[in-house]
Amino acid sequence: MPASPKYPPYVNAYGNLPNLFQAIGDASVPPKFTNNFMQTALGLKSTSFRAMIPLLKRLGFIDQNNVPTQSYKDFRDTGLSGSVMAERVREAYAELFNSNEYAHKLGKAELVSKLRTITGTSAEDKIIPSVAATFLELVKLSDFDGKTRKPNKKKDDDHTPKDAGTAADAPESPHSHPPVKLGISYTINLNLPPTTEIEVFNAIFKSLKEHILNEE
Repeated sequence: MPASPKYPPYVNAYGNLPNLFQAIGDASVPPKFTNNFMQTALGLKSTSFRAMIPLLKRLGFIDQNNVPTQSYKDFRDTGLSGSVMAERVREAYAELFNSNEYAHKLGKAELVSKLRTITGTSAEDKIIPSVAATFLELVKLSDFDGKTRKPNKKKDDDHTPKDAGTAADAPESPHSHPPVKLGISYTINLNLPPTTEIEVFNAIFKSLKEHILNEE
């Protein structure tokens, strides 16, 4: 006897999915997601909603003990809900996305055909259309091009005070002045002796050069 097909997540009342997730977004997070919570807190009294609990488990919104997960909590943030749903859909329908990474862009007929290939079911299978319709309703609630739900961390230097700057960068004081170089000039008057001896003149100018003109 052949094994039963392993179907991806689905519900027959897939038309109620928008109401379910709208109510989840509006209500507070319960300790456990139960039928009583759906009927009282969410106002979803139809028995058709009971099948939503197994679906939420397969999508990863509640754990096996019916406790809401972080994905459930993040979905309630309107800025993250679309990307959270897209993340959950990608994981829950991993085999479908492995077959076609743009599965969320397929029309229903193409989707049904792809699902039948994956599950090995025949054209007469009555569940595959519900799987396809459930998937398409979840895709409507998803944002596959949206931001990741993990907030971007601020850079470390966002809270680091800027350097005060070095002394060289400080503005010049209005009372500061550029350094002034001092110089001394002088005039030398020579009284030459009345002589015609060239050696006397040579000695005078040599002494003048050595002791006066070469001084720094």
